[in-house]
Amino acid sequence: MALAACESVENTTVANEFMQGIDAPVVFGMSSYITTEGVRQARVQADTAFTFADSAKVDLRVMTVDFYDEAGVERATVRGTHGEWNQDTDLMVARGDVELLVHSDSSIIRSQEIHYDPQTDRIWSDSATSRTMTDGGVTSGSAFESDIEFTNIRILNVRGDAGRIF
Repeated sequence: MALAACESVENTTVANEFMQGIDAPVVFGMSSYITTEGVRQARVQADTAFTFADSAKVDLRVMTVDFYDEAGVERATVRGTHGEWNQDTDLMVARGDVELLVHSDSSIIRSQEIHYDPQTDRIWSDSATSRTMTDGGVTSGSAFESDIEFTNIRILNVRGDAGRIF
């Protein structure tokens, strides 16, 4: 029995080469709130966050951003495979099969990259975009832009179901 114990292999997790080469603190299971004058505007969550001492930029992996209205009700949720968050300006970008769920009408906007600028209360994408409505109708275009209240969502250079009015 003692011989069998000597032959057992210990299961320890070792960081891959990419993780070993990062010169930044790594946070697993990150969650942070963005507030303006004490009012919660958004919650940023990530499976993994890389922070850099010489920068306000945080690299996010498997990220979710929930946006709130003035009453604290969720107005939209953005999910992406990775992205960036500037903690000084709160500028954000989500990348990689990004989905934006608009809670007011349950529509889903999909793109490869979605940006958010709190200074202009604007959310947009310069990449190919599609918007799926709850009735299954889909509108596609080359980009989209919206105010953060999602009252004025515009799909640019519409193709496909161009007759739909939102």
